[in-house]
Parts: sequence; C-alpha cells; structure tokens
Amino acid sequence: MIFKLNSEIDIKTAEKNRLIKKISNFDNKVVFVNGFAGSGKTMLSPIISSMEKVEHLIYPYEIQWLSSFYYSSKIDENSYTEFLRAHADLTIYNSMMGRSSNFRISDISSVLQSKNKMEYIKRIFSKGDDYILKKIKSKRPIINYTTTDLIFFINEIGKAFGDRLLFLETLRDPMYMFKQAKIKHENVHTNNQEKNFSFSTAENNKDSFFFDYFSNIKKFREIDKEKSNKQIVSLLERIFNFYFNLNFEEIKMNSGKLIFIPFEKFVLKPDVWIDEIIKILNIKKDKYLFKELKRQRVPREILNDGLKRSIYEKYEQHPVKNKNLSTSAADENYRLKIESEFQENEKDLFERLNKLSNQYKKWIEIFDKKFVIG
Repeated sequence: MIFKLNSEIDIKTAEKNRLIKKISNFDNKVVFVNGFAGSGKTMLSPIISSMEKVEHLIYPYEIQWLSSFYYSSKIDENSYTEFLRAHADLTIYNSMMGRSSNFRISDISSVLQSKNKMEYIKRIFSKGDDYILKKIKSKRPIINYTTTDLIFFINEIGKAFGDRLLFLETLRDPMYMFKQAKIKHENVHTNNQEKNFSFSTAENNKDSFFFDYFSNIKKFREIDKEKSNKQIVSLLERIFNFYFNLNFEEIKMNSGKLIFIPFEKFVLKPDVWIDEIIKILNIKKDKYLFKELKRQRVPREILNDGLKRSIYEKYEQHPVKNKNLSTSAADENYRLKIESEFQENEKDLFERLNKLSNQYKKWIEIFDKKFVIG
C-alpha cells in the first residue's frame, strides 16, 4: 500500500496517458564495458578510461539491481529506460562535482589511478551547481560504466541512450574464466554471501543468478563445495550457449554502437579495436592511452600475462614466468593447469569445459569480419 496525495483519477486512466520521466537529459557519450565475470573487464575498462575525455570507471550497481527486476518482469520497460537516462545524468553531474569519487588507492575504480588524478582532487574545491551544468555541456565528458551481465538488456539500453551509447561486450575463452568463477562461487556465493551485492533468484532455500529466473531449479547453486566444478561448468555452458545462439538481427541499437571484443584477439592485436572505439567516440589518441596499454601489457604474446594486481592473485591468475613460450604452448599449459582442478571422477566435466572452449574459439572468428553492430 502507498499513501497517495489524492485519487482524482484511477490507475488505468493514469497509466494510459501519463509517464514517469526526467524531462531533459545531457547528451554526452556513455560507454558500457560489460561482460560476465572473468571476461577481461578489469583489463579493458582502465584502457577506456585512459582515453581523451573519458571519465574514470564507475561500477553502477544501481543499474544492475534494477536490471534484475526488469529481467524478472517486476518493472516495465519505460521505467527501466527512464531510470538509465536519469542515472547517467546524475553520474556525470556528481563526477564533475567531485562527489562519489573513490579515493581508496588500491581499488581499480580509485580516481587516484586515473590518468588525471589532480583533476578529481581539484573538483572537490571547485565551483559546483549551475557552473557544473555549463561545464558538462561544453566539455562533454564521457561516462565509463563497468558492468556485469547487462547484454540481456542491450535493446533497452540502446533505446535509452541512442547515439550517445557505445556498448563494449567483453568475451573470453571459458577455460580462462573457470578458475575465477570457481573461487568466486566458493568465497562469495557460498562462504561470504553478505558480500554478494547482486540480486539472485531464490526458491526453496536454493538460489542462482538473476538471469536464471526462468531456468529449471536444477540449475541453481548447491552449497556443497565438492560440487563446485559441476556448478561452474554448468554456468559457463548456459552463458556461452546464450552467446552462440544470439540472433544479431534482433539487436536494435537505436543509432548506438555495440562492439563484441574477444579478449584473445584484443590483447594480441588491439589497434583494430582501439581505432574503432576512438572513431565512434570522436576523440584522439594521446599519451595516456599508450601509457595504459603498456601498463596492461597490451599487445602481448601470452594471453594471461597481464598486469599484476592483488585481485588477480586472489583468483590465482599469476604472471607468467616463462616468457619464451609461444602463444599456443602457453595456452596448452594453462589448459593442463585447469584440467588438474578436476578429480578423476570429474573427467566428463572437464571434457564439457574443453568442448565449450573449442566452440568459443571457432565462434569468435565471426568478429574478424564484422564486430560493430548499430
């Protein structure tokens, strides 16, 4: 029950003629760096933020929370798209005011890791309010949202932002996603559930990801750690079967742009992707971009030989010791490492994962010809 100001017309009349919306929006560009967990967002997103006019990365949990409700049909499309636009306006307004900036040095989202950290410090002491509106309209800063699992809503996000939108969907070989997904399953979803800040689907004391709202309950998590491998292989199969069966003709970007970025292709030959992103955002390459690419070890010969971070160590993604390995040899070494995670009675599970990995390697070849949609 809600307490209404008045009830002069009924709900059907109101719904027929009226919308809830923010009357006017900024027109600055909005970038989403999206993907499932372990797909390479923490490598790509700092690279995007190093580009001219792009703000430091932000994790918009509010968008992800509301997306869970929209996915399960708890809110309507208009409410969802209007929320997206309003959230983007508030995001850039607060960012330019120096509000909500993360100053925790070790965090990836910390503005102290930004290409222009002094700018964020100055904002705290600068003029705000109406002055900021003029600054946004003249400088047109670009939002960098770093998100998870939002590919399901690509049409609605396109509808919300139109030609302001650049949506980057990160993809990665499931063989390389397995370890992170398993550790997160055990450390967050099983042992420290309070740290899981995403909404889940729950039924009969079992739960799963929000996107399993329409899945059979057999797909839901089992707390038993001995079944972690089974749970993660099943999850990765659901994710990649979604990708493999995605109908690109049904994607409607409303003048926005969608780019699928396979991790393996990007880290080996980044220029083709970088050049397209620069072109869409209508900006120029500068020294900060080249500096960040070098920091992220892009381009590289060995796929998992990236920047050393504490978060990567947590997921047992350690820097490669033997730098003389070929790309294929290093890939085979990593595959054998993952195979050792499976018990003798789980060989069928590893074969399912290996089969999925091989399917992925063939599937991403389509992005050699066309990877920009919209």
